[in-house]
Amino acid sequence: MITNNMKLNEIVKAYPRAVDIFNDFHIDYCCGGNDLLEDALKQRSIDSKSFIDVLNKKLEKQENIPASSEILDVDRLMEMEVPELIDYIMDTHHGKERTLLSEIDVLVNRVLLAHYTHHQDQLVPLHGLFSDLKKELEEHFAKEEKLVFPYMKQNYNEKSDAGYVKELEEEHDAAGNLIKEITACTNDFTVPDGGCPSYHLLFQKLHELIKDIYNHIFTENSLLFPKYEGGR
Repeated sequence: MITNNMKLNEIVKAYPRAVDIFNDFHIDYCCGGNDLLEDALKQRSIDSKSFIDVLNKKLEKQENIPASSEILDVDRLMEMEVPELIDYIMDTHHGKERTLLSEIDVLVNRVLLAHYTHHQDQLVPLHGLFSDLKKELEEHFAKEEKLVFPYMKQNYNEKSDAGYVKELEEEHDAAGNLIKEITACTNDFTVPDGGCPSYHLLFQKLHELIKDIYNHIFTENSLLFPKYEGGR
């Protein structure tokens, strides 16, 4: 049973299906994973009693429904040691997000050219925000793969600390802020009237990317980093 005084990351660990509902209401369970549910709901002016009642009822109904591939297998991830969890993050999230970034990069430029006349107010800021997010993520991946993750694999059973966790959390926050701006810029990924198939595909791919980034950041902030720091 979910209550007001549970942290968001505690809820996701216990009820991974809550991710879909949090996404629908733009509740930040990744960068804001340590926030209490009550505080997160207040920030979004959502009545906590009504929301928690609905959340518990939905989760109860879904309890016996097989989970889709997009639902985090938190129990399995929590059993992994640091090296295995790092490999999972790179194989699952870095690979998928690189592919989506490449696909979206083509689409956002195509849609910008095709719809500039009527939708420049949306597409010009979106182009800039996506460019910033792409740069942030690509540099973040390189830092993790070439520096931080090898260091963590080598030192997770020791007392050494190079401050990498704090640096990565700050980079996650930066990506999270860009994601919030992209969500607002796209009106929650709602294609305007007259949008072509490429416009629809662009928003679909952006939404897919952002949902994966949320799972990615949650896995690092709430599973990998506590496990790494607990082993030192």
